[in-house]
Formats: sequence, structure tokens, C-alpha cells
Amino acid sequence: MTAMSIHAVHPRRRLVPLVLLVLLLAAVGGCSRDPASEPRPSGPASEAPTTPDAGLAESVALADLGREIFFDTSLSNPPGQACASCHDPRWAFATPRDRMQAGMAPGADPSRLGMRNPPTLMYAAFSPPRHVDPVRGTLVGGLMHDQRADSLEDQALRPFFNPAEMANTSPAALVERLRRASYARRFDQLFGSGALSDPGSAMQRIAAAVAAYQRSEEFSPFSSKFDAVMEGRATFDASEARGYEAFRDRNRGNCVECHSLGDNRGRRALFTDFSSHNLGLPPNRESPFYRMPASINPDGASFIDLGVARDPQRAGMEGRFRVPTLRNVAVTSPYMHNGVFASLGEAVRFYTTGCVPGNPDRWAAPEVAAGRECRKVGRLKLTARDTADLVNFMYTLTDGWYDPATGLPGPMQVEPRPPIIGGAGQVASSQ
Repeated sequence: MTAMSIHAVHPRRRLVPLVLLVLLLAAVGGCSRDPASEPRPSGPASEAPTTPDAGLAESVALADLGREIFFDTSLSNPPGQACASCHDPRWAFATPRDRMQAGMAPGADPSRLGMRNPPTLMYAAFSPPRHVDPVRGTLVGGLMHDQRADSLEDQALRPFFNPAEMANTSPAALVERLRRASYARRFDQLFGSGALSDPGSAMQRIAAAVAAYQRSEEFSPFSSKFDAVMEGRATFDASEARGYEAFRDRNRGNCVECHSLGDNRGRRALFTDFSSHNLGLPPNRESPFYRMPASINPDGASFIDLGVARDPQRAGMEGRFRVPTLRNVAVTSPYMHNGVFASLGEAVRFYTTGCVPGNPDRWAAPEVAAGRECRKVGRLKLTARDTADLVNFMYTLTDGWYDPATGLPGPMQVEPRPPIIGGAGQVASSQ
């Protein structure tokens, strides 16, 4: 899909008053401060406010510029890769399945693939800044699988310079590409003359624009069947209703422990508490990352993903990864940070039996066994019907639900994979 065709899907909104833009630019100017010096909230948010950030989200002009950047395939080295290549709106701003190789996405150089399954960007704007929950001892908030990005602005710039993604060699190289874009003059219109003359300042402006786009309603529509049910406009079918009960039942699925519903009777629930955990996930030995050259993967076949603890300051958090939102989860397979599970059914099964003595489902050994959390995950009391019902419930979290009574648009045009058991996360039958 070209940038033009994707833009045509979304109507453009009115421009905001100048005063809002001034407020925005003042906020952007603070992006270079040390995040560690900033105050942290006392705990994670569990439901969405009316908007992710009212001041920034209303800057439609800046969001429109961010949209141009997001879909621009000329900003990679070599040209051909855009942010949308790995975060396609048709796939809930995640990577199309037919583009991935064993859960990993190719970069601008298609022979180079990253080490993690690109996550959805939907609802990312609601993640709080990183902070350690002193009660649970877990890192909360931030963005990316290992929570290393403290804000959307921080996250937005990283793929431009990752050698396995857009592979720009420097800010100056990226800005030179941007200066040749058809929309380059809009930087001057928004930020003043010479907005792209200094690469350092230009980086902040690029980050502000892409982040503003990610704060727009396109990324957080709250338009699933689940939302319609919570608003009294629809009802679950029998299986979906049973799945919802299992999801909330503390003695069965207890999914709400981490994929929280908030306190507003489920309305605008984000299905994450933004914490991080070590589930004892098996490695995805089918991942092409193990075969990448030393410039991409210096550890080769012995690579172990430490998750949050890849940051030396997070020692003791080995194997922990951020709890993702479950919104649109039915269209973002494969699952987990390493793409080890092909389907929701397989993922739920791992949550059910991954820690059961005797390993009845023959799961492969954890990639990081130390600190594995088996107290709540890995031995759930879920029957086969519970698993199927849970999966059916999670399908209701897909945005764009079609309501025959109102004629609202249908869901994203992809078919969720059926529940299956067996895949990269299990021991080979020959062993």
C-alpha cells in the first residue's frame, strides 16, 4: 500500500488554533531533559483518559506532518522502508504476517532482520513514563518490548538508525533525505524558517511530529465489539461471554492480573498494567536473527534476550518484557517478543501448562529460567473450552467492529488464525 492510498483512508481534521501549537513546541523543547530527573507517578494507569494527552493530540497539523513521515519510504537507507512497513494500519499498526520471517521483520536491507517481533503501536500513547513499582519490584511504563524508550518521542526516532530497520547512518543523513521530501516545507510552516537546517533540532521536530501522529485517534479508536458491549450497543455471544468471565475469574484465567480492565466497568480499558514479567518463554529457534552477521547479532546462535535487563542499570530483571495491550491481538500474530507462538490458542495453552510439573505439553526450556514467574502464570485452571472461549473473547477486541444495526465499518481486513497447539515453542517430536 502506498502512502497516498493509506492517507486516503483517513479523513483529515481541522487545524488547531495557534496557541495549542505554541504549547506543543514548548513541550517539545523539554524532550532533551534526563528522564531520570523527572517525577514519576505512583502507579500504572489501567484505563484510558479521554485523550492520551489533550494538548498534543489536538495538534492536527503536527499529526498530519507525522503521518507524512510515517508512510515515507524514502527515509530509509536504501530507500524503500517506512515506519508503516513494520507498523501497517491494516494490521493494527503491526507487521503484516506475510512480510515476517519466523516472527521477525526485514529491514531496508531485506537480508537484515531484527531480534524481536515488532509490536503494535496502537494505544501506545497511554503508556506512562518508566518507573519502578516499589511494591511489586517491576518496571512499569515506557515503550518497546524492553521498556527502554521513555516516551513516544524517544521511541519514534530509534528505528531510523537501527541497522536492521531503516539503517540511516546519522541524523545528518536522515535530515538530508527529509529535505528532499515533498512535505519538507511544512517543517518551516510549523517550526519556523530553517527548521531542518540543524540536524539536532530537526531530530526533535521529527520525533514531535511522529509522536503527535501516534497520539491521534487513528491509533486509539476504541471501536471494537468489546467497546460496543461496554457501551450497551451490543452483546457478546455465548462463547465470548464465557471467555470474558474466564478472563476475569481469579480462579481460572485471571488475565486481569496484568491485562487490567480498570475501574470504569471495562470502558476504555487498555488491557495492560504496563508492567514487565519473566514468563519463562521458550526461545524461538526458527528466528533468522540467530543467523544474522556479527554487525547485527554479535552473539550468533548463543544469543539470549535478557529483555529489560539488557540495560545494565536493570540488573535483576533478566527475562522480563513489557505486558502488551490485548487490543487488536487477534490480528497481530505471531505472539510474544520473539514471535514464538503462532496463535492465541497456543499462547493461552502455554499460560495454562507452561509451569505444570512433568511438562505435559513438552514446552521447550525457558530462554531465561532465573526469575521465572510461575506463581500466577503457567498453571492456570483452564479447560479446553475455556481456552477456545478466551480466544473468541479476544477476537472482540479488534477495532472497527461491524454493527449491522448502525452500518459502522467492518474490522481490519485480515482473518485471525484459528487456535492451534504446537509450534516453535515446543520440543521437537523427535527429541
